[in-house]
Amino acid sequence: MLMYLSPQKDETKGEIYVALNTSHLPVVVGLPPRPGFRWEPVVDTGKAAPYDFLTDDLLDRALIVNQFSHFLNSNLYPMLSYSSIILVLHPDV
Repeated sequence: MLMYLSPQKDETKGEIYVALNTSHLPVVVGLPPRPGFRWEPVVDTGKAAPYDFLTDDLLDRALIVNQFSHFLNSNLYPMLSYSSIILVLHPDV
């Protein structure tokens, strides 16, 4: 079962997207399209530490985000079983 919270406004950083995959199967979630903006992962509990929480000062952050760019460019995000994600909306530069 996939559960998600409709995109919410964070007055400091913009929109956030939260999803929980409560299934034993992996899924690919469809992200709401936002022209002129892009979704970026912040939390993905399906990843091993330290890549489960992508802080701005994480050394390989750009590389990790780039690995999912083909999904994110299509407004999709893969989730492992029993995992959760938090994505933040950023202006597309």
